Amino acid sequence: AYFQFDQTKKENLISGSSKINILNNYLKLNFSLQDNQLKIMESKFKNQDLSLLFNSIITFDPFFGINSDININKIDKNLINTLKLEDILKNREISKKFNSNNKINYNKKSFGNSLIRNYFSELSLSNGRLVFANKINMQGGIINCKGESLLTEEYPRLNFSCLFKINDKKKFFKNFSVTKNNQKPLSLDVEGSLNLINKKINFKKINIDNDLVAKDSDIKYFKETFENILFEDGFFNIFKRNKIKEFIRAII
Repeated sequence: AYFQFDQTKKENLISGSSKINILNNYLKLNFSLQDNQLKIMESKFKNQDLSLLFNSIITFDPFFGINSDININKIDKNLINTLKLEDILKNREISKKFNSNNKINYNKKSFGNSLIRNYFSELSLSNGRLVFANKINMQGGIINCKGESLLTEEYPRLNFSCLFKINDKKKFFKNFSVTKNNQKPLSLDVEGSLNLINKKINFKKINIDNDLVAKDSDIKYFKETFENILFEDGFFNIFKRNKIKEFIRAII
């Protein structure tokens, strides 16, 4: 491991920089510490699976909290596939004490996926309540989602509202090797909730092109198809391309 530390002091202010290289994990920090606040500026983390730039403000008193802006330059999608939601939700007591506001951004180049051009997310965690807003710019359309979940519950539910705007069906469905003859733009407004532990979904509303509301029989079919195909292997595997492809082919 390589470590370098520079420090300056001025009126209760400590600032400096450090470089750490441990087992091919490289971390570069620029920081300043004053009173009960630590600022981390224009810092970098990099290994073979992940590369990112970040700025953070960490407050220690009267409450512990973190505000971060994170820009991902590169991420191996297999890293996401190894995540297990059950392991994250086990530490409920920690989530009660942990407060944070995070902005995360990455683009097509960093994700290595021709379907996603850009992804932006805002995540807020306070007293175990997670509130989020995501925007995904894709080939052929845009997806906006927002929602919340109380992670401290024994069986937490994720309430969500998503708006799918598919402006170019040809480009969008091409990514999943699906042919769609109707090229009219599509708007899909969906509200519902996910049971994160039991892998169940409930759709409250499915509106197509602003005025066509899916029937109860359609909503039941979407629910069963979602659970059997997308939710079968866990929460994070919902985003696998082959899973999305199978789901699209089942519902169109």
